[in-house]
Amino acid sequence: MKNLLFAILLSILIASCKPKSEFKTIDFGDFEITVPQQWNELEFKGIDSYVGGIITPEKDSLIFDIGRYSPDITKNSLSLVFDKKSYADLSSKQKKLLKKTKHLIVDSLSGDIDFGKYSEYKTVFYSLDCFKAKVITPTNIEFGSTGIYIDSLSGNAKDFSKVGMSFYGRNLKEKTQNQFVKALKTIKFKGYCKQDK
Repeated sequence: MKNLLFAILLSILIASCKPKSEFKTIDFGDFEITVPQQWNELEFKGIDSYVGGIITPEKDSLIFDIGRYSPDITKNSLSLVFDKKSYADLSSKQKKLLKKTKHLIVDSLSGDIDFGKYSEYKTVFYSLDCFKAKVITPTNIEFGSTGIYIDSLSGNAKDFSKVGMSFYGRNLKEKTQNQFVKALKTIKFKGYCKQDK
């Protein structure tokens, strides 16, 4: 009888112990995102948009911007092809990071160069909640930004009411980059999708 009682109590104890989740959901008001348990919310004050973010254990800042001026970093993307003068203008930190990347240094930028081979970013489109999001990753790990861009959450460009979203981290290690992209795909918007209205 003692063994049966002990087995029942042990079963109840084991069943009541839930393992701690590896992930948590952060609620930013306009959206929620599921991230690794060790990541924490960052608060910022935006002037003309809603700005916030996440800090990782590696001290990487992952920053979002929801507003009329949310940037699409791929619009200013450059190929990693440099003539000697533009290479000389890089900071020592940029040159150090560049050593790990696929890049090209040439005498003149006017030759027969396939700039596409040295693109700074790769992009794919992904359905995120009810929006088409551009998922952006650097061609070279730890060199460039990782994140998403959504052109229009609401409004339109005609009457200057368009609200977009960007969410980026810069020069992320491979593990953090992979975790961030996975987390971005969990975003759930509040009040922007038609079914929310």
